[in-house]
Amino acid sequence: MIVDMRAVIAARCPWCGNIQLTDVNPFQLTGGSRVEVDCECGEELFTLAREKSGSYSLKIACIACDNKHIYRLGYKDLWKQEVHILCCQHTGLEICFLGSGKHVVETLNRYEEELDKLIEELGLEETADEEDFWTENFSQFMDSIDRINYDEEFGKNNMKGILEKPKRSK
Repeated sequence: MIVDMRAVIAARCPWCGNIQLTDVNPFQLTGGSRVEVDCECGEELFTLAREKSGSYSLKIACIACDNKHIYRLGYKDLWKQEVHILCCQHTGLEICFLGSGKHVVETLNRYEEELDKLIEELGLEETADEEDFWTENFSQFMDSIDRINYDEEFGKNNMKGILEKPKRSK
């Protein structure tokens, strides 16, 4: 019997906005090896390494706050869950999805639909189609979310959903 130990890591590049889907397996991380993933635009997106303790560390460039975050993951987080969602430590926005390929893609599609609705609600449809949206305008987009999120009269409940984790697929 062959057991599929692959996981998929999905993350959006903070520099160009492309979503990168990367297959990884535990055998790539033996003997101190690490998986370093660059986006198609050439920028470093994330590094996954196995620690001496047996846990894993994922260092990822964050689309939400422009920092790099380091997450400690257990074996089950990476190889056994259908979907594990990592959020920005500062904004709470989902920045990385990992788990089985099918479930990660389903979660990512749901997330993209929510993001499209949010862009439409904020009136940024035309801006979002421009090539520089993710580089120059995304910080303005995040500022809009922050302003709306703290405005009692407009949209607080609308923004709450995008900052919460989506429901997991079963």
